[in-house]
Amino acid sequence: MLAVDLHTHTFFSQCGIHSHLELLERARALGIQGVAITDHGSELKARVSGPFFDRFASPVSGVRLLKGMECNLIGDSGEIDLPKQYVRFMDVVLLGIHPNTPTGLGSAVYTARLVAAMDRNPAIDIITHPNEPNYPVDFRAVARAALARGIALELNNSKTALRRSPDDLTRALVQAVKEVGCRLVITSDTHGINELGQDDAVLPFLREADFPSERVVTRSAASVYAFLDERRGNKS
Repeated sequence: MLAVDLHTHTFFSQCGIHSHLELLERARALGIQGVAITDHGSELKARVSGPFFDRFASPVSGVRLLKGMECNLIGDSGEIDLPKQYVRFMDVVLLGIHPNTPTGLGSAVYTARLVAAMDRNPAIDIITHPNEPNYPVDFRAVARAALARGIALELNNSKTALRRSPDDLTRALVQAVKEVGCRLVITSDTHGINELGQDDAVLPFLREADFPSERVVTRSAASVYAFLDERRGNKS
């Protein structure tokens, strides 16, 4: 079970099926210390809520609410759908390749677009599900770019649990991150409330690779908050 879950969705994303408060209440029941609500950006027709960012404060005691977004690529120039007016309220910014980007363009194209986005958007903290089979990337090239910028790569529990990413891709991702030396973030990518905080599907891959625990950002609540503080310092 994750102490802090950095990737969750509500019905504002149109793919999550629960509210903000339901996720936070579930976190309290599970003993999860922090939850980042990271609904999609507007390119996936998600509802981007100004009041969530500038007015909402969690009423659930014992659970730290982290505000964020899982952004999407726009075109091929490194632009993403991050609303600049809300960045100052965000604790974490995620970026993944999603269905607004065409499939079949090839690994070199998707890799170049992710690297360009990291270059253009210093607010990005985490690259999500790089082992998405519909958008293949060069894991080592992405990991090197992330390492140079202090960004972490995600190991997504839902992709593995739901068999949406082949095990060989997940093994290759873990091995590339280990060899390159960048950091890894485990998340649930919660869409249904039963998924919150789950990490059981991906932990065997870390054990198999003998992955260094000190490079797993989500190994504890303290390590997560230290990472987020570091990232905020780098952006100031």
